[in-house]
Amino acid sequence: MITLKQLEAFYWVTKLKTLGAAAERLHTTQSAISKRIAEIEDFFDAPMLDRHHRTMQLTTKGRELLESTEEMLQVRDRLLERMGMEVEVVRRFRIGVTELIGLTWLPQLIQEIRETHPTVSLEPEIDLSTNLSAKLHRSDIDLAIMPATAIGPGFTAVPLQTMDLDWMCCPSLLDTGTPLTVEEIARHPILMQIDTSGVDAVFDRWFNAKRVAIRRTYAGNSLIALSALTIAGFGISYLPSLYFSDLVEQGLLKRVPATEPLPTVRYYAVYRDDGHAAFSAWVAEQAVRLCDFRKPVLIPR
Repeated sequence: MITLKQLEAFYWVTKLKTLGAAAERLHTTQSAISKRIAEIEDFFDAPMLDRHHRTMQLTTKGRELLESTEEMLQVRDRLLERMGMEVEVVRRFRIGVTELIGLTWLPQLIQEIRETHPTVSLEPEIDLSTNLSAKLHRSDIDLAIMPATAIGPGFTAVPLQTMDLDWMCCPSLLDTGTPLTVEEIARHPILMQIDTSGVDAVFDRWFNAKRVAIRRTYAGNSLIALSALTIAGFGISYLPSLYFSDLVEQGLLKRVPATEPLPTVRYYAVYRDDGHAAFSAWVAEQAVRLCDFRKPVLIPR
């Protein structure tokens, strides 16, 4: 008879493409995973995986089994949840966030998780949203906090707050209190990150919709580096309003008045619908509560 452990091993091999990755996901050994797959194939007297490729590929029978396996594992999870039990004991949880989240409320989120689930090993990492989306698809991370990206089926995206941005520059770069049009602003170099972030993707679409050609000046992958080059007068940039408001108050940055507002950027907590879905949903709830784009106030001890 086929067991849920065997089906779970088969499921994760098909999702993660290697025995090693599936073994790590299920906290067991490659030999154990291989044995469970072999037992399934012996039971059905048919190969489920084509092993002639660098990564595991499904056979025709394997594709049929995967569909039924997904249904069975979902039924198991619903049963456990209905009976008030944890769907899965989470030992390791990988969170990917953008730089702005790392600079603002990520420490609070980590503290909340550690206090509530002290046995969970947390692995946070900071990257661009495009990279985080790719890592989420590869199951390299369990949950990502980032602007909206094309995720597709099999994922849940929980909306968080929207982030407001302002045109900003060095106070000596522009000496005007008159609101400028986008075309007038675009006569100056526009500072952006080298690799397209989720925010830059939103603005690229916005510029294209307005048919405005801009002179891009790339400033690395760091939001802090971007603001430093803006302060140094290398160009105009669009920066998170709340986070950089203190530098505006200090006179290091100046908000550039504009005739129309910049697009806002919605952030999401995105996670896979399989695996740690129940725990990920709880983490997303905390993200909804804690999301705050203001610069943290450091209280000296």
